[in-house]
Amino acid sequence: MADSTKTAVVTGGTSGLGEAAVMALAQAGWRVLVVGRDAQRGAEVAGKAGPRAEFLKADLFSLEDVRRLAADIKQRAPRLDLLINNAGGVFSKGPLTADGLERTFELNVAAPYVLTEALLDNLAAAKGRVVNVATGIAKGFKAPLDEVVGPKAKGGMMSYVKNKMALISLTREQQRRHGDRSVTFVALHPGIITNTRFGQTMTGFNPFTTIGPFFSKLFNIGVSLETAQQRYLKVGTEPVEPAGYYYEGTLREAPKGARDEQFSQGLWAKLQEVTAPQART
Repeated sequence: MADSTKTAVVTGGTSGLGEAAVMALAQAGWRVLVVGRDAQRGAEVAGKAGPRAEFLKADLFSLEDVRRLAADIKQRAPRLDLLINNAGGVFSKGPLTADGLERTFELNVAAPYVLTEALLDNLAAAKGRVVNVATGIAKGFKAPLDEVVGPKAKGGMMSYVKNKMALISLTREQQRRHGDRSVTFVALHPGIITNTRFGQTMTGFNPFTTIGPFFSKLFNIGVSLETAQQRYLKVGTEPVEPAGYYYEGTLREAPKGARDEQFSQGLWAKLQEVTAPQART
């Protein structure tokens, strides 16, 4: 009898929100491929998740390594039921990656794009789902494309918000282009958890890690890992609206900039350009 166990991939699955997603899926009986850079943390998380969890080491700041990771996943999971592009972060302005990209853009947008495109056949074979993990963004927010990718792209918290808006836009474009292959794409803002490693890569004053926990407690805007787990399971495994933006697990209208077709098509063209194996910006 064929094994009916469903398989999920969770990037950035070795701590924080990613670890919460791994544990939620494992407890629900899924086989989980845990992706991260830290082998020690990866082994620990996979061990806690149980015998059906496996750790796959990868550096998502390298598109070459993202492609290597995708090739590994394709062999391990010919049928892929769920891909959670959870890895993300905010970074101070610094040197470009080896691919010539600003770090916030490479991790939050380019790496999920490359990984998802490479795994489309496996996702289609299982009529699978892609969950792109975004953040909370005001409904009227928009940003020029050249402030997301290219010479004008900068680091910092505002860059992070712009990139997450771009990821929501990408989610909608992926659904438009690939939905006929029975793959569903959604974006999820799981909520704010202030005791994770998020923001620790920024230098200088960082309001998220410095005063964020205080305001989160004062105004009761944070969520527990248990709540985040429930949201991951809901959006990852229950019926959803294709191309939907799930704000704290509830469907809402995407930010204005993410609904801009000119932005989304321009972003797609730019991603094809800058992620080509020979590309260097």
